[in-house]
Amino acid sequence: MTRQTPPIADVDATGRRLDAHVRVPSRSRGVVPVSIAALVAAGMLVPVAMAEAAPRPAARTATKASPRLDVGDPGLPETRRVTRLAPGVSVTSIVRGDKPATNATRGTTQRGPWRVQVAMIAPSAKGQLRTAIGTDIARREGVSTLGLWSGSLVAVNGSYFSQGRATAPGDMVGLAVNGGTVISEPQRVAGHMGVLMDSRTKQLRMDDFRWTGRLSSQQGELRMDAVNTPLAAPPGCENVDPAQCGTPGRFVRFTPHYAARTPSGPGAEVVVGRDGCVVSAQPRRGVRITPAQVSYQATGTKAAELLRVAGTGCPTYREQLTAKDGSPVALRSTTFGVVGRYRLIRDGEIVAPQSTSGFFSRQPRTFIGRTPGGSVALVTIDGRSTRSVGVTLAEEARIAASLGLVDAVNLDGGGSTAMAVRGRLANTPAGGRERAVGDAVVFMP
Repeated sequence: MTRQTPPIADVDATGRRLDAHVRVPSRSRGVVPVSIAALVAAGMLVPVAMAEAAPRPAARTATKASPRLDVGDPGLPETRRVTRLAPGVSVTSIVRGDKPATNATRGTTQRGPWRVQVAMIAPSAKGQLRTAIGTDIARREGVSTLGLWSGSLVAVNGSYFSQGRATAPGDMVGLAVNGGTVISEPQRVAGHMGVLMDSRTKQLRMDDFRWTGRLSSQQGELRMDAVNTPLAAPPGCENVDPAQCGTPGRFVRFTPHYAARTPSGPGAEVVVGRDGCVVSAQPRRGVRITPAQVSYQATGTKAAELLRVAGTGCPTYREQLTAKDGSPVALRSTTFGVVGRYRLIRDGEIVAPQSTSGFFSRQPRTFIGRTPGGSVALVTIDGRSTRSVGVTLAEEARIAASLGLVDAVNLDGGGSTAMAVRGRLANTPAGGRERAVGDAVVFMP
């Protein structure tokens, strides 16, 4: 039944109001044992090169939740349909505007329509807020598949990822954390914003996180360049013995989340077991690893260094995640994270760039945010269609504010924007077809 309703409520499992100023209407390696093959845990895609400088946003105070979405002309018809999935978990389908746009006007029209899906998860909801990565991060799966495999009530697409790369197209472009393990390192791309979540408490932390990783032994220390990223031999060293290559190359850590087999090629590789001791060391790359093993690969001169520093014994690996201010971030088994691009709201203020060109123009969008009472919102906005015209980054931020959110981050969007409810698509992806993605944010009962 379709009806007019007030804004999305921030309520607990019994329906009681949590924040009084909001009017309330009456293959993860951690989801299942790692010995099971289909491990479930865990794009507008942005290649690393897309790092254009964004205009400085004009800070605006985010308004309280309003009876209508703050997008388009005032007075547009708006309908909402609320589905309660479980105590404290609901999905609200919102349609604003009633007449289809045209292909010529959908980029600028103020009449819509807009189709928005809002999943709201109260702090009291029983379950885990976390990421799902499917079988592994080298491959990709659709959001509905990730939702089905994880048994989640709600799933939305998460991180930006390296679609188009022949090797490991599901590799995230930026920070990703799974069960306390960094499975993709932060990258210096304009607007990148990490979102960490505690699977138990459902608390969110948004920041421009930094990361370092080191492998050391009595023979020395090597600083990590990346995590779960396929290597290429330095130019001129493709067919040369690593000991004869004079270019530094790169040093990368591969966790079991990557795949059952590590990438092959010239260089060196050291595999360590659960106890941290070396299982194998060889002057080439590409081996099978078990869910209890971790691999270290290097190219160029770093290949010889790897074999010297960690070729025998039990080398020590240390990694550190820090906030932008330098404070350390604890990585626990309940820590999960994705990479977004641009903060929409910070501490109740709209901070999204106001540009409307390129990346910032009207597109399908996905974002994550929180209310003052601690409820988590997972939101998708359909676009690139006359039935739903999409939103600019600035319009997306206003919608987030009108939903009562005090913090929000834009996640991957465009053709990646998708929401699945109990494993079935709840929105209409751009082009009418679901895109396979690198990871998803899910709520598992």
